[in-house]
Amino acid sequence: MKIRFFVPFFFILFFSLCSVQIANCGLPKSEIRNPKSEISRDVAVKLFTDANEKYQLAAKFIAAKNIQEADQKLKEAASHYEAILAGGFKNGQIYYNLGNTYYRQGELGKAILNYRRAGQLMPRNADLNANLRLAKGSTEDKELSNEIPIAVRRIFFWFFFLNQNELAIIAIFLYGILMTLLFFLITLKYTWFRKIIIGFSAGLFVVVVSLGIKVYLEQGVNRGVIIATKCEVRYGPGEEYETKFEIHNGAECVIEDVKDEWYRVYVNIGVKQDAASKTGTEEKVSKEVRRGWLQKKYVEVI
Repeated sequence: MKIRFFVPFFFILFFSLCSVQIANCGLPKSEIRNPKSEISRDVAVKLFTDANEKYQLAAKFIAAKNIQEADQKLKEAASHYEAILAGGFKNGQIYYNLGNTYYRQGELGKAILNYRRAGQLMPRNADLNANLRLAKGSTEDKELSNEIPIAVRRIFFWFFFLNQNELAIIAIFLYGILMTLLFFLITLKYTWFRKIIIGFSAGLFVVVVSLGIKVYLEQGVNRGVIIATKCEVRYGPGEEYETKFEIHNGAECVIEDVKDEWYRVYVNIGVKQDAASKTGTEEKVSKEVRRGWLQKKYVEVI
């Protein structure tokens, strides 16, 4: 009898240790580290600290209306953040700080790009979400309304509250508990375990489906941000094709196809038609014609 109780205890201990080990991977210190990093963690921390100091100096120069010095410090800060990312480190705070730096420089496209990347790692950061809204509100092209209703966000709160890593940790943890309960059910014949098992199975199913949807939306769908001041979206993949419409710095798009140095994109904005299509003094906004081809150099993939 003692052995029958020892084995379940061993399984619980095993899965608990596995869950703790996996959970530690989500901590900032571990999440930032990439095994293939080209620079050491100490170098990355030093660059990060220096970049933050330069950003703070730039803020002081801006307050003192010394724009030239501020711009120089912002460029130096941005180069440090970019060096960390290029060195193989990936962390939401780095992307967020880089987005703030580009926003201060007036680079709305690069700011939104890095806010979006930070949002995938820090979905609960209120400051990040507020700055993203501020940057989006400053762009020339206004997105058509596609906000997810608050009621939906509250019902499926875990989907919007957790990132991929956190959902994966929860899924593995629930799976470990479920396997342990199944072991108890088989060995100890506790029939009342069945209801608990059904509950954990339902929870695991919901988490796994949510994780799959999030992975598809963030990795299966190629999204990009326009980083050029202005770019022309054409009817075909080449400069010989007629211009369909123009989009500007900070506009977001979905990349549907690629051919040579061109992307076929779908943009979720109201596109102003040219002067020939105006009726009187009012501008028409086309909600149908939002697909076309643009050059890769104008787009950064999120």
